Amino acid sequence: MADISNLKRVKALIRERTSNNKLITILSFLLAFTILLTTFIFSNISYSIKAKVLDYSTIIISSLYSPINTLNNSISNISNIINVHENNKILILENENYKNLVNNLSILKIKNNEYKKLLNISDDIKYNFTTSKIISRSNLSYTKSVILMSGKSDNIADGSPVIYKNSLLGYINQVGNISSRLISITDGIVKVPSIILEKDFKIIVSGNNDKYLEILNYDELSLVKEGDKVFTSGDGNKFPENLFVGTVMKKSNGDLIIKPSIDINNLNYVYILNWSLKDRGIDIKDDPIYYD
Repeated sequence: MADISNLKRVKALIRERTSNNKLITILSFLLAFTILLTTFIFSNISYSIKAKVLDYSTIIISSLYSPINTLNNSISNISNIINVHENNKILILENENYKNLVNNLSILKIKNNEYKKLLNISDDIKYNFTTSKIISRSNLSYTKSVILMSGKSDNIADGSPVIYKNSLLGYINQVGNISSRLISITDGIVKVPSIILEKDFKIIVSGNNDKYLEILNYDELSLVKEGDKVFTSGDGNKFPENLFVGTVMKKSNGDLIIKPSIDINNLNYVYILNWSLKDRGIDIKDDPIYYD
């Protein structure tokens, strides 16, 4: 109620200020008209006298407008103070809502951990990896690959996924004794089963020997929008799940493409995952084709 009263007082002051402005403007025009008329009638008045009259009239007009300008500034300051007060109340309310949200998330996290313990659910498998240096790059139009300073002597296996932090770069395509070849996901032979987690929508991502990736799904793409984050789905057991692949973009013609999360040309080191059955927690030997 106090804020409403303040606003009413401000509005009243604004109306009063407008009325005063009109009155001062009319008086100023009358004074200026009188000075001009006097100048024409008494043309024999010397230039110095006319200049003094003009100076005095300017001082008078400035004096008349000075209180109005002061009042205008005061009203603006009052209005700003009221706005700051209102914004402060809004920010306080939003801060309280944020605190409640954080508290609720903390409670949910604690409950989730308790439920996992009760159900005896373990965390995701933590894969071992080998850090390897990039020693050579190939960016020909028909292949996108790099040579790594790790090979069989470092227990590197053909087909091992290669990542940087939590982003998928590609996989090992050829292994020597002390070196190996990494084929980038942008290479045309690479197909990555992927998923847009927020929409639980699966897609197949393919390289096209360019810096972007293509989506091979030719139907049901209405759910895919620009800005969607694409991750590996884990289907086919070729790559671990939940590795970041890239972000959906829209070309000028409206086609959807995916920008890889990391440009391999900007890296000097990568991580080669140990991707054997044992490292994946699989010890079943029958029909291994279903697990490789």
